Amino acid sequence: MSRDNYEDSYVASLMNRHFVCIKVDREERPDLDLFYMEASRMFNQSAGWPLHAFCLPDGAPFWCGTYFPKEDNGQGIAPWPQVLLRIAEHFREGRDELEENGQNALANLAHSNNANLSDPREWNKNSLIEAGQILCQAHDDETGGFTPSPKFPSPMKMDFLFALKESQAVRTNPNFSKRINFCLQKTLGAMASGGLFDHVNGGFFRYCLDRQWNSPHFEKMLSDNALLVSTYSRSWRNFQNPQDREVIQKTLAWIEREMSNPQGGYASSLSSETHQMEGAHYLWNHQELVQALGSKDAEEMKKIWGPFAKNTTDLYFPKFSNDCNLAADKQAEILEKLVRMGTDKPQRDEKMSCAQHALLVRAFTDAGLALGDISLLSRAEKLLKWMESAFLLPDGSVSSLLYPDQSNSSFGFLEDYTYWIEAILSFGAISEAFNLGKLKDWLEKAEILMHQTVGLFKDPNLPGYFSSSEEMENPWPIRKKSWYDHAMPSGNSSLLRCFSILGEIGSDSAKWCSEYQEALGGYPKLIKQSPDGIGHALCAQTEQAVGVVEVNGPIHLIQPVAEKMTNLSHRPVYFTQEKELSVRINQKKVEIKVSDHQELIEKLWI
Repeated sequence: MSRDNYEDSYVASLMNRHFVCIKVDREERPDLDLFYMEASRMFNQSAGWPLHAFCLPDGAPFWCGTYFPKEDNGQGIAPWPQVLLRIAEHFREGRDELEENGQNALANLAHSNNANLSDPREWNKNSLIEAGQILCQAHDDETGGFTPSPKFPSPMKMDFLFALKESQAVRTNPNFSKRINFCLQKTLGAMASGGLFDHVNGGFFRYCLDRQWNSPHFEKMLSDNALLVSTYSRSWRNFQNPQDREVIQKTLAWIEREMSNPQGGYASSLSSETHQMEGAHYLWNHQELVQALGSKDAEEMKKIWGPFAKNTTDLYFPKFSNDCNLAADKQAEILEKLVRMGTDKPQRDEKMSCAQHALLVRAFTDAGLALGDISLLSRAEKLLKWMESAFLLPDGSVSSLLYPDQSNSSFGFLEDYTYWIEAILSFGAISEAFNLGKLKDWLEKAEILMHQTVGLFKDPNLPGYFSSSEEMENPWPIRKKSWYDHAMPSGNSSLLRCFSILGEIGSDSAKWCSEYQEALGGYPKLIKQSPDGIGHALCAQTEQAVGVVEVNGPIHLIQPVAEKMTNLSHRPVYFTQEKELSVRINQKKVEIKVSDHQELIEKLWI
């Protein structure tokens, strides 16, 4: 869209003559992205990127659209120059109508913040089982995934199903348990085996265009990969599938090799394009394959991979194949030869995101536990400490972004706070078991951020938190509440987990329990209407219902338990070093007498 339209002198002249054009980076202003994405769905019943919003001077949208070609391409989409001229003329001749559209849009956007609120007492645990059944019914049993094409990874949905597996209702229902296992293993296997995963360099691409997971959109996001490392870590702990372990290791290696910054922190994303060609860094032509592999191996692999797209016979996308006679170790050897060297790589977005770093802390923690790798836990601790120097402003508030010149954005969003709190709680849970700090110190940090979150984002009148602060510079006409997960969990669903955990083990537990109960008011209707859009919230609610576990005891007892979690299913377990063993589940003391760590494991997991 940019090359075809914005960079064309004629089209650019039309845009500048008739409009005040403002390009917004959705990572810099996720509140505006949320606002206009919802407006686009309102006008068109769909939304996506690139997103174009036509607005009145006060920011009220009167029409939105996504992609427009420069010229008529026969697909029924109006050319961009034609759209510009029509809207400019309509603005001159019928501005009153557009202003009415804008005001109606604002009213609808404000109403949608609270349209699905209900009494928290309407929530019940059976709704979680029903939500899981709906997700499993929507599963594509043939090719994996929970939606038709384009196929997006669904880490939040799968995390919910992993959590649901631990409930007594599923444990005592063999058929449902088997169904959940099938959906999880099918989808995780399809994502890891297909084109979504980069078998050469490691890491996951953004999404796949086709049902079979063969043709990816070649952008790579730090956030996607962090979330998927956590999900594959849960899978490894459940199924002990070697493919999961390899995916975790290769993805973390890619993050460290391609996304890390020598001064600390990690870049946000890699572009899908090299030399203005989508996927050029990852696709190989015949001559390149011969140079890298030799004629014999090149010809053999071309037959195995087949042409990448139907419209070309000379581009190939290397990946591991289970449907050939070539041994796995031979395939791995060949793939290693296809790592492109040098600096001719996709452009990297160097700005650093607080929210994405928080997700990465969780990924390091989850992978460290799953793989039994203490070095990953140390990386999580190191990254948490670095975040304090990078994203905490002098007044103690949170900055959303750190730019390459080391300047900060002057504000943070709900997700920056809640993901960070989740990261602290995730790492704090195991810190004492591995002598990486005191849980109470991590809880203190989490509660400081939690109090700030309440002060900045809470709706004083109704359940739910706004995505942006009222104190933010250049506020938009409507402050939106984010209820649905998209590429990352929604801020309100993240809050549920924060309130749930702090309500059980925080120093101000009564307050956080109250906040959790109030926050539940946003979900009884959503669970019935759109369970596929609130996976992170469902996961938090399920883990709360199954039970938040506190294990207090001597290091010789709690450390072996934490080390054994590499093959124990994920549960929120918080360890504290004490002289005597004691266990609490959701604040209720559980009488347990054991002689060693193995008996303790059996009491808690089996």
